Amino acid sequence: MAEALFPSRIVGMLVASVSTLEMSDTAKIVNEAGTAPLEPPAETTTPRAPEEHPPGWLDTLARPVFAIPALVIFSALIFLVNLGGYPFYTKGEPREAVTVLAIATGGGVILPMRAGIELPTKPLLMHWIAALLAMLFGGVNEWSVRMPSALFGLAGVLACYYYVRRLFAPRAALISALMLATSIQYLQSATGARVDMTLTFFMEVAFFEFLLIGEGLTRGRTLQYVAIALAVLAKGPVGLVLPGAVALVWIAIQWRWNLIRELRIGRGAAIVAILAGWWYVAAAIIGGKAFIEKQLIAENFVRFVGAADFHEGHAHAFYYLEGALGGGFLPWTPILALVLWRSLRAPRKADSRLMYLVIWFVVVLGFYSFSHSKRGVYLLPLYPALATITALYLIDAIDMPASTARLVAFLSSLYGAALATAGAAALLALAMLRVWPAGLAAIFRPAGITESAFLDALRSVAFARLAVSIAIPLVALALGVYLIRSARAAHKMVLAVAGGMGLLALAANLVIGPAIANTLSLKAFTADAMKAVDDHPVGYAVDMDYDVAFYARRTIPIVLFKDADKLDYLLCWENIWAQQPPEVQARYQVITTSNPTELDGSGRMLLLKSTGAPAIPKSSDVNV
Repeated sequence: MAEALFPSRIVGMLVASVSTLEMSDTAKIVNEAGTAPLEPPAETTTPRAPEEHPPGWLDTLARPVFAIPALVIFSALIFLVNLGGYPFYTKGEPREAVTVLAIATGGGVILPMRAGIELPTKPLLMHWIAALLAMLFGGVNEWSVRMPSALFGLAGVLACYYYVRRLFAPRAALISALMLATSIQYLQSATGARVDMTLTFFMEVAFFEFLLIGEGLTRGRTLQYVAIALAVLAKGPVGLVLPGAVALVWIAIQWRWNLIRELRIGRGAAIVAILAGWWYVAAAIIGGKAFIEKQLIAENFVRFVGAADFHEGHAHAFYYLEGALGGGFLPWTPILALVLWRSLRAPRKADSRLMYLVIWFVVVLGFYSFSHSKRGVYLLPLYPALATITALYLIDAIDMPASTARLVAFLSSLYGAALATAGAAALLALAMLRVWPAGLAAIFRPAGITESAFLDALRSVAFARLAVSIAIPLVALALGVYLIRSARAAHKMVLAVAGGMGLLALAANLVIGPAIANTLSLKAFTADAMKAVDDHPVGYAVDMDYDVAFYARRTIPIVLFKDADKLDYLLCWENIWAQQPPEVQARYQVITTSNPTELDGSGRMLLLKSTGAPAIPKSSDVNV
């Protein structure tokens, strides 16, 4: 993940020139090439009746002078607020964090050992940026490791606005950017320490840049290849394969084979080789066969095609990703019914630009559907295309509301009911936390949330931020009532739903996320365990944990019980310990038991002390 100050270039490009770029660039190309300017495709298939003119304030809001500051502020609120305010508690975030820690503490820049014991599984662009932020702003912590994703998430929203405005229209640009920012998968990725948002940003730029080239709206080629190179440095060859596949399919369908000569592929290959290839060469020299087998073969080829001896936890059926996309694109998934309705009743002209968006969507979805390993987040690079397609049809519904008025009214009521229910439920839960926590626990139980410490953490966080805990549900409730009673126009519905998702994102960042993290994180357990261990030798029994690895700030080897004779202490998962025979358990004493790492109360880690190890101070015997 990363980009080296690349987002600042995009933001600067937006702020400094977006208002004049379309007219000036197009005119320049026209004058020099002697061809007619390429106009954005018509947004409707039939003339608009006089009474169907879109509201003037929406056009004003979509202008760069208003839209860019609004998008920056809105994205900052939902991506940056409380970004470092809660500890790691999932497997993925600390797995990237230990690599950042190794880079920042002298463990190597080209191929640092993750947690001191294993090779990283992804290229290191995101990790380099996080390490740089850590060195500039006070060390490797939750904030510095999550920040690259948040920055690229914000930059991706602005890039979506910029490119859609150039290729289509300002209103479509604003709506597509809002939809992208507030889709659940994008929100989750923008606030988590993973490489996917870095990859998505650079692939988004590469995808859109090719369309600008193909439509004759830019003479530049360098930005496209730089974006591809940085996408490769973010997550591997997929950063080259997917933009190349989409471009090739579009060229073939449009029969634009002459465009291949104009792409300056030789120059582009040199840029990609220099910017991305050097790391693979250097890492292969340092890591040798182990790097090649893990990074290039296992993490790319074998993960895609599968193998008998490759145990992949994300193997799913071919159709799995369609369901994952439906969930990840929420809250906008129901609006796809409007897209389908209009595409059947009043289809847009199948121009080259819309065709490209469809190809972008289909190729990425198809590619990962054939992959052996499937995760919903893999589809993140297609979200800008899907948001833009949806926004274009929403603009049609705004311009010509008659044909979809009843559907828009139904969707407004549906969204309003969902928002009002969420707001009312949150207020009720807040009251129950105060007066009847047992009743709330009974409500949570069917969902598998049985850990009592979660309610304690939720109560602590919610009442520490009581004003926010009350205000957010009240505003959500008000928005819901507004959608049910008043909003019957597509643009009002979109803005209200985006606002509602912003509120839910703030609630997740300020209350729900911290409560879950404080319940499940092994940060406190690790502090107590390392205090007890002191400078004695310690190892993981059979399996490690990245949360412990990050917060321990020391290299801890993985050992089997039969090889652990020289270690005074072992960190062992409770289920693994339960499987050991009595003669093994007799050799150790359970010193500390962690909190659960699942909301159903399971997944506890134990600190074991060898019966032959030196005694430890009584104060270190702490049950977390």
